[in-house]
Amino acid sequence: MIGALRHVIILQRQSETADAGGGTSSIWSDIAEVRAEVIPLTGSETVQAMRVQPVQNYLIRMRYRGDVTTADRLLFGQRILNIRSVKNVNERGRWMECRCEEGVAS
Repeated sequence: MIGALRHVIILQRQSETADAGGGTSSIWSDIAEVRAEVIPLTGSETVQAMRVQPVQNYLIRMRYRGDVTTADRLLFGQRILNIRSVKNVNERGRWMECRCEEGVAS
């Protein structure tokens, strides 16, 4: 399994910051850079704003981190992968799998 972790991905978390107008803005901050196995799964299309948008699904395998949730996202090169599910493989706290989508807003 360790040899399969040939990709570098960046874990990002969203936070709210105050803006000049007295409101808030959402920004994504880098939390960690981790090694992972990136497995492309099925691709599909969805309709958003009356336009067809391609959607690519991925399975990301990496060492276990207890702080990753579906509110986070992953950067794989220039690709933004929205995390849809997080699984602690065999509930042993050693490996985790994230099902992700590229091309769909979180």
